[in-house]
Amino acid sequence: MNAWLLRAPWWQVGIVMGALLAPFSVLLFRLADDRSWTAAVLMGVGVMVVCAPVLGFVTANTIRDSMAAVEEVPEHQRAAVELAARRGPVPADDALREAALHLVEDRLLTIYATRTRALALPAVLALVTGFLALAQSAWWWVGVAVAAALAVLVLVAPRRLERRAELLRRAG
Repeated sequence: MNAWLLRAPWWQVGIVMGALLAPFSVLLFRLADDRSWTAAVLMGVGVMVVCAPVLGFVTANTIRDSMAAVEEVPEHQRAAVELAARRGPVPADDALREAALHLVEDRLLTIYATRTRALALPAVLALVTGFLALAQSAWWWVGVAVAAALAVLVLVAPRRLERRAELLRRAG
């Protein structure tokens, strides 16, 4: 799946995003808003039709931009470089290890440049869902928990990438 996702066009990524998003939005509309299943399914499909292309486009461009750091790597090795940049054993091949290190360092630069915005989104999401939890339904507390989890990911991701970069540097 990862190798396919690295090369997939935005509309295919959008279909995958829609398939993942639709069930959650149907359940959210059904449980949080006390709508009928029919109304929840129609609203979930509506959310999927509107959000999936946008998410697919943004995700595909983000993947493409992040992989720009390793343009010199042959196409058939990009999935291995991506895997080496995220986890697993450090590659024995110097070229793959260097490309993975370059990819990790590029991602660190991007994360540091966008950190404020990345923390603002979960904060706003937590405020909105917290208000909805108090005003409408207790099910919205799930949204507050998701927003908190997103904030934790934003705070934890740079350190994880720094450890991976150090591991890739030491092996060379």
